Amino acid sequence: MNNTRLKELLNKYLDGAATAAEIREVDDWYQSFDRDRGLTEQLNAEQVAALEQLLFLRVSREIEKAGPGMRVIKPAFRYWWAAAGVAVLLALGGIYFIRERAVQPETAAVTLSEQTGRSSIKKIALPDGTMVWLNFDSKIRYAEQQGREVWLEGEGYFEVAPQQGKAFLVHAGKLDVRVLGTSFNIDAYTPGKTVTVTVAGGKVAVGSDKAARATLAANQQAVYHAAANKIETGEITAADFSAWRQGQLVFKKAMFSDIAQKLERRYNVRIRFAGEHIANALLTARFDENVPLKDVLDMLCDIYGFSYRQEPGKEEYLVYDGQPNK
Repeated sequence: MNNTRLKELLNKYLDGAATAAEIREVDDWYQSFDRDRGLTEQLNAEQVAALEQLLFLRVSREIEKAGPGMRVIKPAFRYWWAAAGVAVLLALGGIYFIRERAVQPETAAVTLSEQTGRSSIKKIALPDGTMVWLNFDSKIRYAEQQGREVWLEGEGYFEVAPQQGKAFLVHAGKLDVRVLGTSFNIDAYTPGKTVTVTVAGGKVAVGSDKAARATLAANQQAVYHAAANKIETGEITAADFSAWRQGQLVFKKAMFSDIAQKLERRYNVRIRFAGEHIANALLTARFDENVPLKDVLDMLCDIYGFSYRQEPGKEEYLVYDGQPNK
């Protein structure tokens, strides 16, 4: 493969347009790398990042073939690292990720963690300079010596500090988010169902342990469906998905059931529905900080003519059809 063809494939991968056959073409090129050394010298930073991600998938398969607990790097890999222009990136990013993925932070010498309660948002500075905002009832954890690899539970907004040759990794359920320096939001409150990644700036590579993967640019979003191991992408307004940092609630064509989950975390209540058609109703609304829950429910219910009532003596609400009883 010549350098022009390699650049073409990597650009298509960055745009999310590479076919399975084209990804295999890069994979085949990897296997004959000793005959094509030096082809990476003319790649730009984004193309190098895309190449790293693709080769990372190749190395992943090689290690999986070797079985669990694989620690020894094959001689061919060592030779490739010395020859390739992406050696440092791959060594510190892809290979490290594969070798250490099974080792959760709890097994490291020192584990750091940050979390929020059900009524607070927290801003955190990681050791590498990355800034993280944690939404209600959320948590991140990481090994002190590996601060650019983070495990997220809940929702977080990241402004990643770039470090040359060092990717930043976020694990959210079965989805992995890999960047060099950018801003993005991850909603992983229900990782067994969906994980949503929204990019505010830069480019982000997302992928699962299996085949699902995508590359996102600013104002693009990926929704990972865990059961199907599928990623759907689309164009959005990224600011709407990080407005929670300022205490705002923004919903655009969101199902009432999904909105209810956010309201439950914000107001520490439980919301139930009298029918599926109510739970699946699509709503668009925006609420500022400190708006009382009853005002929020009043406005949402008015859109479809729904009503709600609070269960006596409980922080629990039922949304139903029709007008409230007098």
